[in-house]
Amino acid sequence: MTSSAMASQTRGLYKGASYALFPQVKAVRPPVAPTPVARELVHRAQAHDVLPTKLTRRDDTNFTVSARLPHRHRLFTTTDGRYTASYVLEAIRQTTLLVSHAELGVPLGHHFVMWDMGHRLDAELPTLDTPSEGLTLDVEVTDLRRRGAVPSAVALEMTIRAAGRAVGTGSIRFNITSPAAYTRIRGSLPTTGAPDLAAALPAPMDPPTVHHTRACDVVLAAPDRTGRWQLRADPANTLFFDRVNDHIPAMVLVEAAQQAAGLTVPPGRFVPSSSRMNFSRYVELDQPCWIEAHQDTAEDGTTSVRVTGHQNERLAFTIEFADTAAR
Repeated sequence: MTSSAMASQTRGLYKGASYALFPQVKAVRPPVAPTPVARELVHRAQAHDVLPTKLTRRDDTNFTVSARLPHRHRLFTTTDGRYTASYVLEAIRQTTLLVSHAELGVPLGHHFVMWDMGHRLDAELPTLDTPSEGLTLDVEVTDLRRRGAVPSAVALEMTIRAAGRAVGTGSIRFNITSPAAYTRIRGSLPTTGAPDLAAALPAPMDPPTVHHTRACDVVLAAPDRTGRWQLRADPANTLFFDRVNDHIPAMVLVEAAQQAAGLTVPPGRFVPSSSRMNFSRYVELDQPCWIEAHQDTAEDGTTSVRVTGHQNERLAFTIEFADTAAR
């Protein structure tokens, strides 16, 4: 289905009531969200990659999303049975997409331009060997701006719960653009497809050094100097590129930051409990991107790693992970 056809179909699904917090705009939402959640609503091509399982509307600006905890996953679980920061951040991202499409009236085919995202866990998530019904994310729309009937800028805050108990928080801020506006933003850069870059990829680091078993999941090349690596993203890896992308997906950048952080903090195993990230420009597929990591330890023993990505000598993103213990 084309983007324009999906957008038309989506607009036909969403009929509206007015928002109490934002009386100047009209909501356009379906009476209930699809169950199970359609993969198109979270921008995933495969059903097994969809994390949300249910969306409940509590009022005009508050919603609850249930999300499953995968039993095993190449990026989301560790060999010792815990969930990574990537899982929490992907649950936040997919929750954002679901609420935006199903409740805020964003047509399918529109583009999400993410500026900031982060999370904090104050308690550990259930482990793989612990029976669990998954997570729930209580979502509050804290800022909503529209251009016509469609949101143009949104900020969300989330409370993350496990077994009904609050275990952490999440936040995200993003803009939304129409396909035509996105084309203008990209200018002369591609908007519909990625070049075949697999042959040009630098060799990956040895997978066990970044706690992986498959070379395609390694997103860092060998360092050219201490604390600096070239980003590598294999377009043939459907976990990262499950649909056509004209730039490097944010999931790859998050994974690169996790791998760089793990290589920076001795003895090599870093399990972040919080993150702060800012994205200032797209990372292009056909140009080298350099990843740098710097460690800091606070007086209370908290370890943090600040990871930056530069392309063409311009800052593209900053991701900071922190934890109370590295192991």
